Formats: sequence, structure tokens, C-alpha cells
Amino acid sequence: MRIAALAILLGLIAQPATAATMQDIAACGDFDHNDVQIAACTRVIENKATPEKERLMALYNRGTAYQSKDAYEQSIADYDALIKREPIGLVYADRGFSYQRLGDFKRSIDDLTEALRLDPSLAQAHKWRGVSYVNLGENVNALADFAAAQQLDPKDNEVYWQRGRTYEIVRDFKAALADYNEYLARDPKSVPAYIHRATVLLALGDANRAIADASKAMGFEPRNSEALAVRADAYRAENDLKRAIDDYTAAIRFGNDGAKTYHARGVAYRMQGDRDNAITDFKMAIRLRPADSPEARAELKAFGIEAPAFDPKAAPNAKEIMDWLK
Repeated sequence: MRIAALAILLGLIAQPATAATMQDIAACGDFDHNDVQIAACTRVIENKATPEKERLMALYNRGTAYQSKDAYEQSIADYDALIKREPIGLVYADRGFSYQRLGDFKRSIDDLTEALRLDPSLAQAHKWRGVSYVNLGENVNALADFAAAQQLDPKDNEVYWQRGRTYEIVRDFKAALADYNEYLARDPKSVPAYIHRATVLLALGDANRAIADASKAMGFEPRNSEALAVRADAYRAENDLKRAIDDYTAAIRFGNDGAKTYHARGVAYRMQGDRDNAITDFKMAIRLRPADSPEARAELKAFGIEAPAFDPKAAPNAKEIMDWLK
């Protein structure tokens, strides 16, 4: 779709290529074989006998092939060259996407804004700009872009996913749930969507449905540590502490071994009346995130244990830490 749109803008439809470049031009349009495509496009670009607009199209195709290989700096170089000669909204949009993938969200937004100025119909430019806004914490702007993208292209399921995630970030859980529902209706095998919908359902107080969604995710990926941790939270909310602890333990075993999970399991142990295991987990949470563990410190204080103050300037002493964890 993007390639055809650019071809129309460049006036290439039904224009025959020269015989000398026919084979390379065909290979330059083959997006199933990136390396072959890049080599062919390079020959088209460097062949001075190739019509100018064919060379511009080859620049775009090569830039898109580089994008497919995650070679974003090279894709940007090709889009730069094309924009200098033929400033087109679609090309600005693709360059903006490449900047986004490189983490340069400000330049991404600048390019996507210019793309939309030149072509307001570019749904993907709204979507990509929304993602860049989210990465800069500008969630209101992001939600506006996702809404515009959804209006322009209702079939793009990723928009529902991105908007749902943004609603979740701003804690508009009902709106997030609506988007996740739509996303899963279209893609009923999406493990991340089941996990995030479970998180939202739990935030809305529906622990039973959260357990069902997390379990559904684990039906596809039985060792998914994020799904295990979310289900454990839901079991804990239902006061089903044994199942909660079992899920937290499995989540830790399968890689979800951060401070948050240890703290959560510590709370479940404390609720169960298991003082020793609760203390061990709260200490581990502090060890893993000493600068960001006020809840774990408060839990220990309730047990009569004062955690050492965190000094960001002091070098950690491994022996002291291990002695304190005992």
C-alpha cells in the first residue's frame, strides 16, 4: 500500500523502464528478500541511465528495505536524499518511524507532523506520532493521535492496542478495557493483550475475570512470568493466598524476579501469617531496589525491623547486604 501510494505520487504507474534496468527495477521492488532488494536498488540508483523518478522510487524502496533490517540510520539516509529531491508526506512519515525506532522521539514527532501537514490522510503517521508522544510522556497528545488514526483506518488493530496501553498508563481503566476488548476480538491469541486486560480488570476490582485472562495467556505460554505475576495479584485480591504464593514463586523462577514481585509475595506471606518468609521477601525487595522501596521498608518496620538507610553515594558492601538479608 505504501509503495503503491508513492509510485502514484511520483507518476510511475504504467511507465516502462529501460531494458537495461528492467531486471534490477523488478528486484528492487521485491520486499521478500531484503539483501537482494538493497543490492538491486543500489544499482538502479547508481545507473545514470535510469529515469529520475525510477531512481527516486529505488531510494524509497531501499530505505524501506533497510527499515525491515532494523538498519534505521541507513534508511534515514535514503529518506533524506529522497526528501531533498521530492518532499512527500509518506516519506516524512517513514523517516519519522525510523527516528522513533532509534529513540529520537522529538525528531520523529517533527517528521510525522510534517507528514501530516503534507498529507492529513496518513493514518499511520498519527499512530506512529502517538507512540512517540507516549515515549515522551505526552499522553494527551498521544490519545488524540490514536483517535485520529482509528478514525482514518478502523481496520488497524494496533491502534486499539497502543491506545489501550496509553489509557492504562493514565489510569483510565474503563477506556483501556474497551480498547483491549476490541483488540482481542480481532486477535484472540494475543498473550500481551490478555495480560494487560487482566491488569486492567484487576484495577477495576474484577479479580475473577483477571484470573481468567491471565490463565488464558498462560494457555498459550505456560511459563509466561508476567501472566503468572498478574494472576498471583488477582489470587491475592481474592485472599487465595496459597495459589498467589505459588504463582509468585513460579513467576520468580521463570524470570520475573524483580523487587515488585518479591514485595508482592512478601505481602501474601504476611497475610498468610508466615512472618519469616515475608521478612525474607521484603529484604530481597529492598536489596534489589534500595532507592525505591518505601513500602518494603514500612512492612519491615511493622515487624520491628529497621532497614538500613539508602545512601546513593555509598558503595554497596556485599557482605553487609548478605548479613542483613539473613
